Amino acid sequence: MDKPPEVTSESGEGFHDLVFYIQDYKKLADGTQTIRAAGIYKGQKIGLDVVLSANWKAVSLGKDIPLVTYQSVVTYRSIGAESDSFLKTLDELYGTKLNPKTMKAETHFTGITLGGDPRDLAKEPVKIKLFYEAGGDDGYAELFTNIELAAHKIYINEKDEDYRTMVVKALNAQ
Repeated sequence: MDKPPEVTSESGEGFHDLVFYIQDYKKLADGTQTIRAAGIYKGQKIGLDVVLSANWKAVSLGKDIPLVTYQSVVTYRSIGAESDSFLKTLDELYGTKLNPKTMKAETHFTGITLGGDPRDLAKEPVKIKLFYEAGGDDGYAELFTNIELAAHKIYINEKDEDYRTMVVKALNAQ
């Protein structure tokens, strides 16, 4: 893949799992990684930056479980009009009818890996479960961000239909 795909091209029935082309990837001196995700929806360019913080903490699930996960912050960052279109696409696909106009400059999620090492994206695909907590009654949501750097693909996948409204609200600049 060397150009942005139709983002819904790999969606399963009932879920809106979106695939994007990794247009640019940078690893900064401090270890922060930035991925420019680009896609097409109904002929219109959509996109955003996905930023992985530098400080991924290894978390053991216990001495009897050989799996290690990593935890840190993942940020969805607006790149302007293409991100506003991304947010409007989510609103349409999710059927939330919130009619957002502008994507928030940044939305921070707690990320916990389900596979792969986020500190070395070139080594293997990385699957990250994202948690959004606004605090109080402002909401909670979960979704997935899976990164396949070698294949130049990044996925933004639904966790559950019940989180659709909160995902759109979390990204909306209001």
